[in-house]
Amino acid sequence: MSLSVSTPATAEAPSLRGFFREFRGVSLVVFLTCLIGWSLSSMDSSLFGYAIPGIREEFGAGIDDVGWVLSASFVFAAFTSAAIGILTDTYGRRRMFMVCLAASALLVGMHAFVIGLVSLTVLRMFAFGIGNGLSPITNSYVAETAPNRYRGMLIALLQCGYPIGWFVAALFVAPLISTFGWRYIFMPALLVIPVAFLLVRYLPESARFQAARAEEKGQGQGGFVDKLKELFSPALRLRTILIGAIFFLYGGAYAGTAFYFPSYFNEFRGYSMEEATEIVGLSYGVGVFGYFAVAILGEFYMTRRNVCLLWAALGSIAVLGLLWLPRNFTEDAIGFAVMSALLYANAASLTMLLAESFPTRVRATAAGFAGSFMLNIGHAVFPVAVAAAIKSIGWQWAFTLAVVPPLVIIIGALLMLPNYKSGIDLDEISK
Repeated sequence: MSLSVSTPATAEAPSLRGFFREFRGVSLVVFLTCLIGWSLSSMDSSLFGYAIPGIREEFGAGIDDVGWVLSASFVFAAFTSAAIGILTDTYGRRRMFMVCLAASALLVGMHAFVIGLVSLTVLRMFAFGIGNGLSPITNSYVAETAPNRYRGMLIALLQCGYPIGWFVAALFVAPLISTFGWRYIFMPALLVIPVAFLLVRYLPESARFQAARAEEKGQGQGGFVDKLKELFSPALRLRTILIGAIFFLYGGAYAGTAFYFPSYFNEFRGYSMEEATEIVGLSYGVGVFGYFAVAILGEFYMTRRNVCLLWAALGSIAVLGLLWLPRNFTEDAIGFAVMSALLYANAASLTMLLAESFPTRVRATAAGFAGSFMLNIGHAVFPVAVAAAIKSIGWQWAFTLAVVPPLVIIIGALLMLPNYKSGIDLDEISK
């Protein structure tokens, strides 16, 4: 597949002036609601990471025990995200948004009352799995209600909810954990439950979903199995396989490095834990600029697919530079910040590509299966493999092999996907 742009329909060139004129009404309400919901879900999920030191101390758990808890959560989330995607295409975006946000918040709040690692693992699995299901819901919701010419930018900006959630959690975690202990940091999650009901009070259902669902019911189709079968129909099979492979490899490259970078800076580079935390923490702030860059480039200057290609290529270069070039703290901090804005922010460009690659009737199903399911399987598999590689070939080569080869394969898979012009009607480009 060449880099030329396919244009199945004519689209007026987008502009910032046009964006502020069109981004209002339903599209504005849905975007802000989904951004708040995804940020709150990310905030709830991040609390577990802050609690790990206290959990290990109270329950006498090793880092390998925590690793198994995380791995089990990712595997469970892979299946729940796929199931939630199908349920969202069956029962609606609005209803599933409320259920997932409220239920995951309740389960996170219950972390405060666990009695051991077993109960902690069960709660973490269900809380993270259901909360992760908000990804296919919110991405589909925004894709179907956003103005055609600015859809990609809004989907990309929606992904900012992840670093926002971690930032908001940091505002109350430090004082709570220092005063009351690790259990109390989970209790604010319970406040998200009434917020979930307030958020959907004036939230309209996706008109595209309602039309597609009505058509399916008229034809006697649209069941759970029908949704999954259509992803592997002749028309969508190759697209499903390619995008699923992309998300698996990207999820692996991310999880195979992100969870270990604090230890890398501490054990290999020789920084204190405070310095290592400072380097990693800075990346989330700088990484937001990567999300904005992806959103703007993908909407006004490049196609979605070509932004994914560019960010994959630059991300691999940034990782190599971070691992092999820095000589001091400043260079490590700059290198990690740049890498975060390129490698990690590619999640925004890949997400907007996925949302525009499938018809409305199976969009959330595709986001749940080819997206979240495959991403979480990568999250579960790569950290185990990278940990073994670190012991045998060292930090730098383990990280290099975890990121660069997968990104090269991702680039090849992206070149096999259609390269549609930005701003085309959603159902035109996803046929």
